[in-house]
Amino acid sequence: MAEKLIIAQSAEEAVKAKTSENVYIAGGTEAMRLGTSVDCDSYVSVRKVPAMHQVRTSDNNISIGAACTFQELLDSEDVPEYLKEALCFMASRTRRNMATIGGNIATCRNDSFLVPTLLAAGAEVCLMDESGETKSIGLESYIAGRSQYKDALIVSILIPRIAAVKSARSANTAQSHARLTAALGVKDGRYYAVAAIKNYGLVKFGTLMTRLSQGGLSEDEIVELFKNDAKIALTDDRLYGGAAYRKYLLGITFAQMYEELKG
Repeated sequence: MAEKLIIAQSAEEAVKAKTSENVYIAGGTEAMRLGTSVDCDSYVSVRKVPAMHQVRTSDNNISIGAACTFQELLDSEDVPEYLKEALCFMASRTRRNMATIGGNIATCRNDSFLVPTLLAAGAEVCLMDESGETKSIGLESYIAGRSQYKDALIVSILIPRIAAVKSARSANTAQSHARLTAALGVKDGRYYAVAAIKNYGLVKFGTLMTRLSQGGLSEDEIVELFKNDAKIALTDDRLYGGAAYRKYLLGITFAQMYEELKG
C-alpha cells in the first residue's frame, strides 16, 4: 500500500511528479480496493485538476476530461446516450461518484465497464508525457501498447457525438463483477465487435465483424459462429459459468445488439 499522496494542481504538475515508483490516481476505486494489483510507493492524484473534469463539445466530437467521474458524465447533457448506457452498468452511486473514465481505461480490467463501448465508438485518448507534450492515439493502439505508455497521463478521451453503438453486460447481480461486458458498433456499414470477458481478457471478434459487414446474419448463425470458434478458448469457471454457456452468452448477446442496431 502506498504511503505518500502527491496532489497535483495541473496535468503538467502531475507528469513532472510521475516516477517508476508511483502511479496516477483519480477516483481510487481500483487502487484502494481490497486485493488490488496496484503496487507502488506513492500516488499522484489528478482529482483536483480542473481541466480534467471538463466536457467539451465540437460539431462532431466530445472531449471528456479523464478525471470525470461516472456520475458527472451521467449528469452531463453533453454526454451521448450510447456512453450513458455503459456508465449505468455501475449500479452503485457511491462508486459512480468516485470511479473515473480515465481510471477505467488505464486499469483496462477484463470486467471493464466502459472499454468495450469506447472501442466500439472509435474513441481516442489524449496522452501527456513527462515533458508536458500531448498526443492523441486511438484507444485500441493505447491498449495494445500499454507498457509503452505506462508513465503517460491520460488527459482526456475523444468520442463521437453521434455513434451507432450498443452495449450489454451480464453479471450474477447488479453489484457483482461482470462475467461479460460487450459492445457492438457500426459505421459506414462496417461493424466493430468487442467484449471484456472475466478471467479471460479483452477480445475483438474479427470473424463476426467481417461476417456482419458482408451481410446479415440470423441469431442462430451468430450463436453457432461463437460456438464453433476454436480461437475463443474459454474454460469452465466456477463463478462465471461453463465454457459452452459463456460462448452461448456471447453469441446471443451480440445477436441481440445486432438486431437493435439494425432497427
